[in-house]
Amino acid sequence: MKNKILRKVLMSLFVMALVAGLSGCSKDKAPAEASNGEEKVIRVGCEATTPGWIQTDKDGKLTGYDYEVWQEIGKRIGYTIDYKVMDWDGMWPMLEDGRLDTVGEQISMTDERKEKYEFTEPYAYNYYCLISAKDNPELNTLDDLKTGMTISCETNSSDEVIVDSLNKKYGIELKPMYYSGMSVKDVALGRCDLWPRAETSSMITVKEMDNLKILGVTDILETNAYPFAKTEKGKELAALASNAIKEMKEDGTLKELSEKWFGMDITTPDHK
Repeated sequence: MKNKILRKVLMSLFVMALVAGLSGCSKDKAPAEASNGEEKVIRVGCEATTPGWIQTDKDGKLTGYDYEVWQEIGKRIGYTIDYKVMDWDGMWPMLEDGRLDTVGEQISMTDERKEKYEFTEPYAYNYYCLISAKDNPELNTLDDLKTGMTISCETNSSDEVIVDSLNKKYGIELKPMYYSGMSVKDVALGRCDLWPRAETSSMITVKEMDNLKILGVTDILETNAYPFAKTEKGKELAALASNAIKEMKEDGTLKELSEKWFGMDITTPDHK
């Protein structure tokens, strides 16, 4: 009888030790949590179609300046960066309803967007260029711009702001053609006259696609930063990312990444 009782006691102790051990393993493998108890993950949306900034390589993996900037931010603040590739127009509703935390693909920090989103510290500055077809005899310099010429505008982008600035500067009225996604092929094929894009992307695009040229570099400066929702969580994440970006500026990491992907330092507004 005593042996049976002893065996039961020993078995109970063994089971309790086993449960405690498994619980300890679970804790070790559990993802880190933020101050609000949520997993330390930042969900970043992108279209992955911007050369040099973020795109997929031949193996289908994400690469580019934005991608590496976010990986470095994640390391510094202790968060996992979960990039999600999706349609451009679909990203913004997802950012607003909390399914995404931010968008990481060369986002312009415009006055309109600043009213709607909580932005990080700027991490890049770009002067806009205009791209046209090489075989378009009417376009050789920016001085050739005329009223009625067509210019690509991507929906939910800052392209309209660029068009307005060009119209004011040159005293013309360009005709926007709206696209959902990349439209530079239509310029190469002669279906659209102009494509506005930052200098960094423009240099890569004309190398990768036939029958395109940079018509000229404008004096329109784009400031790039990452937008978050104006919520308590969004503001907290934006502040964490901003601190990391500031550190990367100070220790030269941001400049190194810029020069790696673009051959130039775009981390300050005076690089032109």
